[in-house]
Amino acid sequence: MSELKTVVLIRTRHPRQNPGKPDATEYSYEWAGIVKQQFEINGWQVIDLAIDNAITSQVESVLQDAKNEVVIFYGHGFPDCMIGQNLEAVIDLNNMSLLKNKKVYVMACWTTKELGKKAEGIVYCYLGYNQPVSFTVPYSDYLGKCVNKGILEMLNTHSCTFEEARQEIIAEYNHWIKHFKRKGIWAHWFAADLLHNCEALRLLGDASTTL
Repeated sequence: MSELKTVVLIRTRHPRQNPGKPDATEYSYEWAGIVKQQFEINGWQVIDLAIDNAITSQVESVLQDAKNEVVIFYGHGFPDCMIGQNLEAVIDLNNMSLLKNKKVYVMACWTTKELGKKAEGIVYCYLGYNQPVSFTVPYSDYLGKCVNKGILEMLNTHSCTFEEARQEIIAEYNHWIKHFKRKGIWAHWFAADLLHNCEALRLLGDASTTL
């Protein structure tokens, strides 16, 4: 019996700092849950480092296992790091060697700007954003469709490359940009946020890589 392929899913969910303003990770955590479910449906083992397990020691321990080639992160980011549940970096310039020979998919602000670029020579590929990811609560479901599109397409079409996944994400963004541009001023502003996110998407490394 062949060993299951594994994916490491790191997802934070931070508490609200302001009772009337949700943290974006309340939503991205749920988007990551959709991704987890689809991996399991497709026969993958998911190592789910969620909330209190999304901390440096746990992430480093899991990533030391060379068979865990796919790494997905949903949470907050800075140019040089991915931020864990305790607000400390789980992956940064000091431990990025743990991403060697990994396929990395990131839903977070900024991380391709420095971390992704520095890791480009050691990862198979790194897909993420080089600017803040704009987020608007009333339209959160549509942003979720966009950021999830690439990884779900790779699961549904096994030959899909990371470059093809990037193009699928762009197409999804463009679909909703056009849709909301026709819906009035408030929706038009959300379309501008989607355009910003789309233009911030970056793919580094070998674009022909598949899952």
